[in-house]
Amino acid sequence: TENLLLFMIEPIQFLVYCTITYAMMIYSSVFLQAYLIYSSSVAAGAQSGIEECKYQFAWDRWNCPERALQLGLVKTWETAFVHAISSAGVMYTLTRNCSLGDFDNCGCDDTRNGQRGGTGWQWGGCSDNVGFGEAISKQFVDALETGQDARAAMNLHNNEAGRKAVKGTMQKTCKCHGVSGSCTTQTCWLQLPEFREVGNYLKEKYHRALKVYIVDLLRGAGNSAASRGAIAETFSSFSRKELVHLEDSPDYCLENRTLGLPGTEGRECLKKGKNLNKWEKRSCKRLCGECGLAVEERKAELVSSCNCKFHWCCAVKCEQCRKTVTKYFCVKKGGQRGKNESAGSRKKNLRLRKKH
Repeated sequence: TENLLLFMIEPIQFLVYCTITYAMMIYSSVFLQAYLIYSSSVAAGAQSGIEECKYQFAWDRWNCPERALQLGLVKTWETAFVHAISSAGVMYTLTRNCSLGDFDNCGCDDTRNGQRGGTGWQWGGCSDNVGFGEAISKQFVDALETGQDARAAMNLHNNEAGRKAVKGTMQKTCKCHGVSGSCTTQTCWLQLPEFREVGNYLKEKYHRALKVYIVDLLRGAGNSAASRGAIAETFSSFSRKELVHLEDSPDYCLENRTLGLPGTEGRECLKKGKNLNKWEKRSCKRLCGECGLAVEERKAELVSSCNCKFHWCCAVKCEQCRKTVTKYFCVKKGGQRGKNESAGSRKKNLRLRKKH
């Protein structure tokens, strides 16, 4: 009960807590010391994964709610993405922190230096050590899956897909060599991309996620060697780069307190604005109209600092600028704001302040 409460309050810290506890039970003090060294990077990586999840699904019906990690009983497309992006975040952060010199036992990946990579170039420089990040993240993240049933196999598969996504989005950077910058030959190395690239890559995989069909006899099984072998064989037929799921997603239009799903009523959507992509422009139709809700337009006053000037010495003084913006929200049909609502009350309720 105490562990469950901790999980509900701080899911990221709970992940680290469980992993370290598990390590204490099965590893020697030497390995435990290593786990303690990497735990802060693991926590930061898991958090970056969830933040990326929120960005990728900001205008979807399922928007990676706070209880996104509490998915032990569901096996949907979204569960697959959460496992993949969290695993990728841990691997990415460990690799990045290795390159920054945070760990004494980790440095550049120079295993291919001096080898010919292609016409006119060879490997060299300081490649980010994704092998290190992959190995350590696998020990942390995969250790949480202690079951041997289809759900555990699905989670482990998607954890691996997340790590493959990091490796698959690595970027080649090159430096030219030659007389007067002629670039006769190049030395190249691999660098981590922005984590947003990993998120975009996995979002595409999410849209093409594959459903794994497990016969009723094996669903939830895992106590016999035969069932474990059958489950392993089933998942091995799918590429480790692809996301997989066992169940279809529930109706995210509707609130489901059991699963921690808030529904789309009250959600903000986008209709107009510069630089909106097609997915964002259609968000009101997707979140409101297709869920049986109406779109309500609300005016809000945005207050922000502007025309800032530096005064010697040493202060910055700014003016307060006000701008009226239009926002759109999903509401029950017939439940729009009444016409008799006072303008003063509406202005008070909708005023937004931007902190600087």
